[in-house]
Amino acid sequence: MTALERDLNLINGRVGILDRGNLLRLDWITVLLTVALAGIGIGVLYSASTGPVAVDYPHWKQAARFLIGAVLALMIVCIDYRVLISMGPAFYVVSIITLAAVLSPNIGTTVKGGQHWIILFGPVRFQPSELSKLALVFMLAWYLDRVGPRVRSFPFFILAFIVWGGIVGFVVAQKDIGTAITMVPLVFAMLIVAGCKWRHIAIVVIAGLAALPAAYSQLSENQQSRLDSFFNPEKADAAASFQTLQAKIAIGSGQMWGKGFGNSSQTHLSYLPEFHTDFVFALLAEEWGFVGASTVIALLCLFLMRSLTLAVSCSDLSGRLLVVGAVSILACHILINIAITLNLMPVTGLPLPFLSYGGSFYLTVMMCVGTILTVHARRRFFD
Repeated sequence: MTALERDLNLINGRVGILDRGNLLRLDWITVLLTVALAGIGIGVLYSASTGPVAVDYPHWKQAARFLIGAVLALMIVCIDYRVLISMGPAFYVVSIITLAAVLSPNIGTTVKGGQHWIILFGPVRFQPSELSKLALVFMLAWYLDRVGPRVRSFPFFILAFIVWGGIVGFVVAQKDIGTAITMVPLVFAMLIVAGCKWRHIAIVVIAGLAALPAAYSQLSENQQSRLDSFFNPEKADAAASFQTLQAKIAIGSGQMWGKGFGNSSQTHLSYLPEFHTDFVFALLAEEWGFVGASTVIALLCLFLMRSLTLAVSCSDLSGRLLVVGAVSILACHILINIAITLNLMPVTGLPLPFLSYGGSFYLTVMMCVGTILTVHARRRFFD
């Protein structure tokens, strides 16, 4: 047995690195939920594109990104997820290199106060911090699977946070606080699945809370004003609270059944900023009302619950770690985006999975779907 075979534990001859037969073992409930949510997202963006402030017909671009993402997800399904986990360190190193490259003034591009992007060619841009989320999941799955029960020892437990900090540090340096926030529950969820001790979790949480004042002092003036406007709305600067105010107006005006497709006044009259990205849920609620918005939330919850069910059904620890990591990424985006739109959290600029317009993020979402599906497709090989 070669070192690679031993590392991947490829003992069962039925399991290969590549297997197109996995496409016959898809979880069709997850697939249907994905298609339904993607279709709703394209429809919402089509409505946004009909107004006078349309953004270059984003629905067509979003449909193309969904198709590209679907192909990418199916390619991931065909790969033995243990191979992907074994490549976790490589993904991690490549992610670190691209994140560091963004900070170079000759490579990275500043957009809206943050240096997050690399221009590939023409208008095509790439955001390394988005794909770094999944790279972190694969790296932590590799580490925690190899550590095994030793994760209950504090040194091995804290080493997971050192691995996590290697990526998060670069993300914070890019002033991408929203992306950094989504990586916090990711590491905790995977450590809990790996079997760490709860008192170790408590120690890290207490230390993190104690560091919040120092973290606040390192934020930019714009980020601090967003926090201040949330916690002290009566003293808030009008510009800092403008987005959330317009989002609340949009949601409230939708009432029970909404104003109807293409009839969003907040969008079409240019009142609501970022209506096709960070505040797409407000556009949805204005046009589809409480019923439509609640239906979309229900579909998102069903997707997350189904994914967690698939994780529980997998007897292999590394597979469970991958699914929980991927679900943590999506769940954090869903929770924070909707909470921000409802003015329950400060504005951080996080898109909503399947609905928000965006390239790098959408591909990350579809890669998460592919990761969940490939673990499900191979779960019975380890029973």
